[in-house]
Amino acid sequence: MIRKGAIVATLVTTTVVTCLRAARLPNSFATEHWLIDYRFGFVKRGLVGSIVAVVAAALRTRPSEAAIQALAVAAFVTFCTAMVWVCIRMLTDSRWSSDVALAALVFLSSPFMVMSAHLVGYYDNIVVMLGIVSLALVFAGRIGSAAIVQALSLLVHENTLLLTLPAVAWATYVTTPPSAALRRRMVPLLVPIVSFALLLLRQGTAPHHLERSLTHYLSSYPFVAVTLPDVRVPHWITIGFYDSYMLHHGHFQERVLSQAMIALVFPSLLGLLGVLFAGDTFVAVSPRTAVVLAMCLLPQAMHLLVWDTARTWTYSILCAFLLLWIDVETTPARVRSSQFVRFVLLAALLVNAIAVTPLMDGLRERFEVTTRLLMYAPVFLIGLGLARQSRRRASGEPGGSIVT
Repeated sequence: MIRKGAIVATLVTTTVVTCLRAARLPNSFATEHWLIDYRFGFVKRGLVGSIVAVVAAALRTRPSEAAIQALAVAAFVTFCTAMVWVCIRMLTDSRWSSDVALAALVFLSSPFMVMSAHLVGYYDNIVVMLGIVSLALVFAGRIGSAAIVQALSLLVHENTLLLTLPAVAWATYVTTPPSAALRRRMVPLLVPIVSFALLLLRQGTAPHHLERSLTHYLSSYPFVAVTLPDVRVPHWITIGFYDSYMLHHGHFQERVLSQAMIALVFPSLLGLLGVLFAGDTFVAVSPRTAVVLAMCLLPQAMHLLVWDTARTWTYSILCAFLLLWIDVETTPARVRSSQFVRFVLLAALLVNAIAVTPLMDGLRERFEVTTRLLMYAPVFLIGLGLARQSRRRASGEPGGSIVT
């Protein structure tokens, strides 16, 4: 129990320290999204704003800046809690494996978590939480409910299509018994695909005055009216996918081959995949391994449509983490990782503490490297103890203390 308590405390500490590096209140771009709803028709990213509008109308008030900030912070705290919950669930399923614990620490200290803290108010946190709910439903055998949640997630943000839906489809596939009809199990996942198709259709047939109507509506809120001409949320909400592609496709190569982002993301990605591939369901070269690697890289296709390179790159870390959860959930009796993988995990922990994640709006991380190293010192100690304990167990030696 002492060992488990120490690990859980370290997970929470790592999450808090990582979030403190970049956490902030919603910027203007995020704030305006919470005011976009369906009053002018079916638009992308309109579900959350519509719920906010309905609740505000029931309370006979209008959404205020303070209310949006409170909702965004609450969503982010819930997101962090969900991340820690997934880590604890993986540890429970793996019988508190030291390797899985190290992987969890790497994820919670990763550039993805730093960027998530920086993006408070963006819908990414909500999309990831809905993805976690969907995966939990798949593990419970409720594929239809998981599909409905993913369809709703697509109405929150269309990046669901590349971020969490592939993991939900993969979980459905690997949890399908050999005797079951795979096609019948996968049919409900057509629901989110239809939801995305409706978004595509709407984007292609949106009236020309929609952007103007949204702009006029948002300008009625004094706290967004000042920045509205520069942020241009109505434009990005109404612009078609093809227009976005034409705007960004020329920069795809430089973004997807960014040496700085590869160096930042690769250590965490390699560590998570190392533990994932240590499971007995994977062999070095196989279609299964190729599919998993493709799903980790799939979010990089977003570089064709979006400009925020750093944010997009960190999505691969999330994908690897979700795939590791799926593998632990379906094969709890895991093969221990090699000493090399444990070394990579420890190296990733160190890199995550030292490296600086590029933030938006001209901002930088809050702490200098020396301060970050001191803040992560307890995490390093626990990580070293876990790696040593895992090595001892692999060699048949007595386990010993977690930190000796």
